[in-house]
Amino acid sequence: MKRKFRLISLAAVGFLCLCAPLGVQAQVIGQPYRLSDKEVEKIIRQVESRAESFRESLDASLDRSRLDGTKREDDINAFIKDFDEHTKRLHDRFDAHKSVASDVEAVLNRASFIEKFVRRHRLSDRAQKDWTALQASLDDLAHAYSVSWRWDGYSFPGNTPDLAYRLTDKEIEQLLHRIEQQATKFRNSLDTALDRSRLDGTRREDDINAFIKEFDQEVKRLHDRFDERKSVAADVQAVLNRSDRINDFLRRHRLTDGAQDEWLTLKLNLDELAQAYGVSWRWRY
Repeated sequence: MKRKFRLISLAAVGFLCLCAPLGVQAQVIGQPYRLSDKEVEKIIRQVESRAESFRESLDASLDRSRLDGTKREDDINAFIKDFDEHTKRLHDRFDAHKSVASDVEAVLNRASFIEKFVRRHRLSDRAQKDWTALQASLDDLAHAYSVSWRWDGYSFPGNTPDLAYRLTDKEIEQLLHRIEQQATKFRNSLDTALDRSRLDGTRREDDINAFIKEFDQEVKRLHDRFDERKSVAADVQAVLNRSDRINDFLRRHRLTDGAQDEWLTLKLNLDELAQAYGVSWRWRY
């Protein structure tokens, strides 16, 4: 019996070991693609359209309920008016390329007041259905701006107002081109610096060249996936992980100021890339 139990235990452990990598991979693959400008615009318009449908069905439901003409009806109408104003503000700022996560949070915060009202008061089936549809669109909106959101309660992060504007497709494309061009400048200055250093012809030189090659490959992969509308935060994380190896090499080996300056400029571009995809990132100095 003991031997049989050990065999079963080993089999279970083996099964978990096999499943663990698959779980991690599934989590990465399951990450959502970065939405294009057109897709975000579609979500915002859908929020507006579904908000209008909900408003109409809610009005009809309230007119037939005991809430008609009461303070409660005034309250929900005020909530909806506030929600509509912030949704319009978000749309205007999106059109001006100035929308940020805090704009979306303001919309969601107003929606939470409506949610509490809907949960506490029995409305018509149509009003309930329209609200559920609007909630789904608001979830998509939160997702598009990387806003953590739960309908049972939400607290604003302290740094929300300082978040950068959502970069447009054109701005992301320009940023990727800057990274590629700056990477070329850094590579050229590094080659010159290595040729004039004690690292020339050593294993250390082979190592940094390998790091740069991997970095270039990941940047190209990210750019290709962006062009295909399939780029995700994990693609950016892969670029940053490769760049961290280069950064560690430069910390340990003093090279010319030219190479260091070109790398610093490239790091600033990579910081902007991390922020654009909502990737938490800090350099190991």
